[in-house]
Amino acid sequence: MRRLVGIVLVVLAACGGSEADPDPSRATTSTTASTTSTTLVAASGECGLEGSYPEPWPERPRYQAELDVDPDAGTVRGELAVVFTPPESTDRLVFRLWANGPRSGAAGGRMEIVEATVDGAATTGTYESGNAGPGTPGTIYVLTREGGFDGGIAVDVRLSFELDMPGPINERIAKVGSSLRLGSILPTLSWIRGAGWHTSPAVENFSESVASEVADYDVRVRAPESFTVLATGEEVEPGRFQAWAVRDWAATVGRLDVVEGSAQGGRTRVIVGVAEGSGDDPDRRLADTVAALDDFLARYGPYPATVLSVGVTSSLSGGIEFPEHLMVGAGSSRDHLIHEVAHMWFYSLVGNDQYADPWLDEGLTEYAESRFLANTASVRAKSVPGYGQGRLGEGHDYWAANTDAFFRSVYVQGTQALAAFGDEVGGLDAVDCGLRRYVLDSAYSVAEPADLVEALEAQTGVDPTPVFERFGAL
Repeated sequence: MRRLVGIVLVVLAACGGSEADPDPSRATTSTTASTTSTTLVAASGECGLEGSYPEPWPERPRYQAELDVDPDAGTVRGELAVVFTPPESTDRLVFRLWANGPRSGAAGGRMEIVEATVDGAATTGTYESGNAGPGTPGTIYVLTREGGFDGGIAVDVRLSFELDMPGPINERIAKVGSSLRLGSILPTLSWIRGAGWHTSPAVENFSESVASEVADYDVRVRAPESFTVLATGEEVEPGRFQAWAVRDWAATVGRLDVVEGSAQGGRTRVIVGVAEGSGDDPDRRLADTVAALDDFLARYGPYPATVLSVGVTSSLSGGIEFPEHLMVGAGSSRDHLIHEVAHMWFYSLVGNDQYADPWLDEGLTEYAESRFLANTASVRAKSVPGYGQGRLGEGHDYWAANTDAFFRSVYVQGTQALAAFGDEVGGLDAVDCGLRRYVLDSAYSVAEPADLVEALEAQTGVDPTPVFERFGAL
């Protein structure tokens, strides 16, 4: 999220049928239309790297959803099915309802689960606050059953939900005129391998507190005929989007002026939709998106998706990243869009715990943005507030009380830490190669700071720990 203040590609695309499968349990064995491929080879003579991205988690959740969107009423009614195989036994299933976060709730937004079944048996879940917004039942929804859930055994969960949209707020979920921003609106499981259920609270500032493994999505969106839907995934038929091994799902629905192009040597189709009457320029947004994708391809390796869409709407001060779908505020600067494109590597492809380690996606993304804009030196010269200096590695439990310092202390100071490491290894090109190694090694995982340290040292031969400790990252 951005606030206001040679390469070889080998691709094998899977194919899917034209009709949605009413039985999500088949998703564990059936082939769906794929927007990514693990056969991507990230090779670079300059960095001396060659290899394929790791295989995504084989037992990742498989979601199917049907959404009925009423833009006039500002409502979404949804049916969701997910097949999940817990890696180990657990006494509960935990879903995150990010639509009930504090910013959305304060503006009248509310999501409620109206029906739930587990393996065909009707059940009633319980809500936990998780710093929910006023008037909402909670950002955490828990399902239990007698005997719990055995590790290695698939469980089939069905949820019916209703979402009342907030108004034109500066947030990922908003109704702005006839446009709807539908960011993180699907109830999603929060299991993280090796850590268990992620239940960190939602945050009140313009930021994220999410941690999520990759999953497969097959989502059908029904909206009025005069509306365009841009969403995470490949549109395999009108209104139906399929995405493979992504961390989240989002959509922009509205009367949009749409333009298309391609990037990454024709590998990635780029679609930009600008809300009518917003005054933004879709052709400029398209050119900037393509240029950024191609630049980051050369620096950090290929972004695996075959499609990236951008929804441009009003009442958004900067941008918000989602895998394969970006949201950008109308009239916002070019920098914001470049930042969100960089997140396709640092958050979308390589995940992290955004509550505990926000610098691991925002600091790296701000650094990548500075490399594209060739202004790393000016970012290094920016001041960091005293109560943020040397606290790069703090989580949102600290920044919740120091929101004014968050951007410079995490985004800017993260760039400064990487640039300072560049001083130790002969320049920023070496840092870029280290980040390329990080992406190659940690793609499709939920990475930790130790993974970044290991990749940078393996690539450069220099341990970044002393530099990172100086900035308080470790």
